Amino acid sequence: MKTFKNIVLTLSTGYIFFLFSELLFWARKRPEDSLGEWTITWLAYSLMAFVFLLIVSYFKVNNIWALFLAGAVFGWLGEGIVVQTTYESLPLSISFTALAWHALITVWIGWYGIRRALHASNPFSTLKLSLTIGLCYGLWAIMWWLEPDGGVSSVAEFAAFSFAAVILAIPAYWLADWSSSESFHPNRWVSAVIVGMFALMFCLIVVPSVPLAIIILPILLGLAYLGLRWNRSSEADSSMLNSFNVPAPAWKYLSLLGIPAAGVTFYALAISLNLQWQTNWVLYLITTPLGFILFGISLYKLRRRKSTAQLSG
Repeated sequence: MKTFKNIVLTLSTGYIFFLFSELLFWARKRPEDSLGEWTITWLAYSLMAFVFLLIVSYFKVNNIWALFLAGAVFGWLGEGIVVQTTYESLPLSISFTALAWHALITVWIGWYGIRRALHASNPFSTLKLSLTIGLCYGLWAIMWWLEPDGGVSSVAEFAAFSFAAVILAIPAYWLADWSSSESFHPNRWVSAVIVGMFALMFCLIVVPSVPLAIIILPILLGLAYLGLRWNRSSEADSSMLNSFNVPAPAWKYLSLLGIPAAGVTFYALAISLNLQWQTNWVLYLITTPLGFILFGISLYKLRRRKSTAQLSG
């Protein structure tokens, strides 16, 4: 049963990551997209989710600062190994998208914020957060109208894409809560194989194509490891995986439909008004420096926390 729950937690977390890092990012069905392509991408995100969950469990991640570092590792696995965007426009590409999107939006908001809202005592907390996310999603989506590789989807096409993506997320969040009732401790050999696979991809694919990566990525991951190690040494409780150890009331998961509802409403209004807003630049200008700032704050907070724990001990 424990192994089964670990698999369910990995796959459900993988879909949550896939939703926020891919589906909501692209905000439309692209010409090259297909069910098979989406399935492969979901499984790739599930492998990164496995490493993320392993980090959260082992380093006793139970606060937002350690969580941001775990999200940073997930982001750099995706952008620094699976694809190589981390090295394309240095130094800004270190933050966008690994820190600015994956750690901040996918992990902090999509994985943690929504689950915290689902388990909050306020019955409308999930709906309010979902509507806010949906409005931001709609604002982001219209920027593709002005991009060379974008295009204008009809309201019906955008609605079908958005509702389908989030409807699939409803069971994913429920399953993530259901399978989080036990700590994430998979078989050591399985863990070694998956982590080793990313290491081999880095050595055999990334380094030959981007030699500078052999300096950049180890430094970035090393800094994240240092902060996570400080967290583990000062954290007495278990990880936040045990904070959502039972599913929330079923009706609260339906509040997630506020995301596509708000997004489609704004999208339809934007089409009717023929808005021409490059909202991506607003996001870039805010989140790219914010990613660096939050990474630095996370290291500072965790180092200070460790020093405080040593003094009190």
